[in-house]
Amino acid sequence: MRNKLHFRVSRIVTLGAIAFALVASVISYVRTQSDEFELMRKALEQLFSTVQRNAEIAAYLDSKDLAEEVVDSLSGNDIVSGVMLSSINGMVITSSWEDSDAGALRFPLYTPFPAFEQIGEVKIQMNEALLDSRVLKSAFEQMLILIILIAVISILILVLVLRVLTYPVQSIAANLHRIAPGDDNSLHCPKGHEEDEIGNLVNDINKLLQSARYTIKQEQFLRNRVENLEKHFRLIFERASAGIFLLDRHFHLNSINQAFKDIAGIAMKERRADKLKIYFPDLFYDVAVVRNLLEEVLKTGKQAACDLRLATLTTGGERWLHCLFSIVKNDDGDSLIEGLVIDVTERTFEMERILFESQHDALTQLLNRRAGEQRLDEMIRNANRSGSQILLMLIDLDGFKIINDSYGHEAGDKVLVEVSRRMQSIIRKEDILIRLGGDEFVIGFPIKDGGIDESEQVVNKLQQQLTTEIVLGDGLPVAIGASIGIALFPRDGTDLGSLMAHADNAMYQMKKQREKPVKKLLLLP
Repeated sequence: MRNKLHFRVSRIVTLGAIAFALVASVISYVRTQSDEFELMRKALEQLFSTVQRNAEIAAYLDSKDLAEEVVDSLSGNDIVSGVMLSSINGMVITSSWEDSDAGALRFPLYTPFPAFEQIGEVKIQMNEALLDSRVLKSAFEQMLILIILIAVISILILVLVLRVLTYPVQSIAANLHRIAPGDDNSLHCPKGHEEDEIGNLVNDINKLLQSARYTIKQEQFLRNRVENLEKHFRLIFERASAGIFLLDRHFHLNSINQAFKDIAGIAMKERRADKLKIYFPDLFYDVAVVRNLLEEVLKTGKQAACDLRLATLTTGGERWLHCLFSIVKNDDGDSLIEGLVIDVTERTFEMERILFESQHDALTQLLNRRAGEQRLDEMIRNANRSGSQILLMLIDLDGFKIINDSYGHEAGDKVLVEVSRRMQSIIRKEDILIRLGGDEFVIGFPIKDGGIDESEQVVNKLQQQLTTEIVLGDGLPVAIGASIGIALFPRDGTDLGSLMAHADNAMYQMKKQREKPVKKLLLLP
């Protein structure tokens, strides 16, 4: 590296010196030629002045002898290559004259008398070979001196550049190469350069090294922090109790954690063990609902949360997941769906149990008063819209108090459970069976077109079931009866309160008759 730098500096200095010498030589040659030409011209003028008087007399007298003497006198000089003397009368005397008079000096001849009339002319051709020889000699001498001077100056400049610039820069570069990125080392300024540009360069490089060290340390710190955060988040992702997943735009799973595999059952052999790319909606019971939900999330960009039922596994059982969906952007700006799922199967079943218990009687599992009245109100609204009829039956068990007092509450509970079972076996799916409390029950019976006879059959079956003996423990049979009050919507009332009042009044009338088994009440007047 050092030899290459020396070679480059030497070559630059040498080429610069040669170029300068050539330019200086050309300029010197041109100027020398001009100076020599001017000297020779002046010398010719002085030479002519020595023979001017004789030349004017020879031209005035047209004396060839005198003219030849003048011409020979002039041509005998080394700086003259040719001479021509001519008069106005036609006399022409030449010596070594070339045909072309280009570049010849012209000297007019005048009469030797005060009239000063031009009577002839002397033309002198300059010795160009002698001129070129003198010019070349002078130019060569000047160029040689110039080259020697330039060479000496170039050597001095080269030495100065090497000592002042090249060596210090090479030293700085070598020391800089020995400093590894992030080291605490710095450059030392070469001696004598503390206050010049090299010193400034060293100071700037040291500042740059210091900035680089700080940047590297910051980068290392940030990298370690990012790695720790990645480990932390990876640990959270892998060990989170909630299932975490990422879906592409086509709702296929891109990444999932172990909790999601366990919750969704993906790790089980009986579920898609041979599928590499799982379509997320396929994991659930209602594929269309999940697909529509994801499309809405992708379209609006809003979060969505709901409880979704997983598709039934071959191992059986019903499982519910609470899912939270939101939009995230990847590095390319594409929208992805991020999801979080929690197994809420137990919570769902618990809520269903609580809801069931809040709406049903704990002993008979029938609808309780509050839930039953809400269902009856809804049935009345539907019947009002459709113009259909409803049969409302209010049932009160006869003899139940005697059984309860004689055999205890446990026997009474058994009677209530059995009566509820028998009534449930008679009614249809769309009918409503309610335990109002104690031994009172209500049945809501929607009547279809022409269904009066069907309702009478239900009443007959109900009377038959309620008059059949019930066997208690130890094979003890007991007989009960029932009083039934009937109301017809909309004939006997248009709301639940009026219908219940009418049915209660009818049941009261039946109890007054004290007839057992229960007498049949006609539906129509």
